[in-house]
Order: sequence, then structure tokens, then C-alpha cells
Amino acid sequence: MMGLVIGTLFGVGILTCATALRNPSRPPSPPRWMRAVHANRRQIALTTIAGCLGGIIAYALIRNAFLALCVAATSGLLPRILTQTRARKARAERAAAWPDALDDMVSALRAGLGIGEALSSLGSRGPSALRPAFAQFGEQIQATGNLEHSLDGLKERLGDPVADRVVEAMRLASALGGYDLANVLQALARNLRAENRDRGELIARQSWAVNGARVAAVAPWVVLALLASRPGTVEAFANPTGTAILVGGFLTTVVAYALMVRLGRLPEEPRVLAGRAE
Repeated sequence: MMGLVIGTLFGVGILTCATALRNPSRPPSPPRWMRAVHANRRQIALTTIAGCLGGIIAYALIRNAFLALCVAATSGLLPRILTQTRARKARAERAAAWPDALDDMVSALRAGLGIGEALSSLGSRGPSALRPAFAQFGEQIQATGNLEHSLDGLKERLGDPVADRVVEAMRLASALGGYDLANVLQALARNLRAENRDRGELIARQSWAVNGARVAAVAPWVVLALLASRPGTVEAFANPTGTAILVGGFLTTVVAYALMVRLGRLPEEPRVLAGRAE
């Protein structure tokens, strides 16, 4: 009897191990919102801190909970706005650096260097705004020897329309021959210089209007913050009518400033050739 029980348990154990090896259990994947929170945890933390600080400062100055909530919600957007501003500035620096980079490519190609060598050389002597991406391209092509995958990686790292055009021109030249590649890159450099010059003139003409709108949006609230040091001002806005005036004025200021920024922003060239090569 004991032998039967031991044999049965031994057989059940072997069957369980075999089933586990055939169908290994995988931990359930977290939901999509949890993955998004984990990927953007730094941005969420900065948003929370900025919103809390803005709300506390507004309540300390105005002593109005509704306006403090509005300020907290707006302050929470500041980290995202700063990130987008930094990204636009980086794109503008890369756009200004591309003509010089294209001239360096043309010089390298006419000196007899191959496509991979010409692009890799920009990692050491190219414009500073583009140098890290080309340095990583040089490391990747040196490690793998695969020009196609290295060009895809370069396109993803740079992430702008000019890089897409340059990478696809290099890809076609590598596959079909590049007799006119230097002339194509030189013409592209001339067009980019003219485009950057026209864009700079538009931004210079537009800057006075943008700065004036910023001053007009901020000035009333600076005056209100200064007047809030007097007890009578805080008491005047403590009733429902004063709260409605403050909240309405704040929302109007935010909406008007957002519309000004949105309508006054120059359009950016779309990435038509952003897809990876198949």
C-alpha cells in the first residue's frame, strides 16, 4: 500500500514537472496605463512637484483656494512646456548645423571616402549639435559592419526631416551608385541655408509681438501679487464675486496666451521619409 502511494506521488510529481516545462508560466503583463506611468514616471513626478509648489505659493499670496487650484493645474504643465521648448531648441540648433555638416560630407566624398566613412567622420569634426549622433553611427557601423542598420539607427537618433533625406540619399547611393551624390548634398545645403535665413527673419520680426504678449499676460498678475501684501486686497477677493473674477481672469489669460503661442508658431516640416527600410 505504501509503495502504491509513493509511486503515485512520484508519478504526479513527474507529470507536474513535465507540464511546467512544456507550458512555462509567465507573469501577467502589466496593463497599458501602468506601463505608460512607469515610462513617464520622471515627468509625472516633476508635474506633481511643480503643481504643488505653484498652488502653495498662489494660496500664500492670494488666500483663495479656487485660484490656487487653477495655478496648481497650470504650474503642473510647466515641466512639459519646458521639455517641449528644449526639444524645439535642439531641433533649431540641428537645423542650423545641417548645411555645415553637408559641406563636410561633400568634402569627404570628393576626397574619396566611402559613405560609411564620410558619415563617421562627422562624429569627430562635424558640427557639435550633430556630432554625438554621428559618433554613435561610427561605433555601430564599426561593430556590425552593416550600413543599412546603421543608417536606420542614425535616422532614429536624429529624428528630423533633413536627416531622413540625407540617410535615404546615402542608402540609394550605396545601393545604386552615387555619381551625383555630392552635387545633391551640395544643392540641399544651399536650400537649407536659404530656408534657415528666411526662417530667422520671420522669427526676428515675430519676437517683438511674442514678447509683448508675454508681458501683457504676466503684468496683471504681478501687480495683483504686489497688492496682495495689503490685507484689504485679499479680503476684497475673498467673496464669491471676487473669486469668480480672479478665476475667470486667470483662465482667460491662459487661453489667450496658449492661442497666441499656437497661432504664432511657425510650421515645421513633416517627416515624410521617417519609416525604416524594409
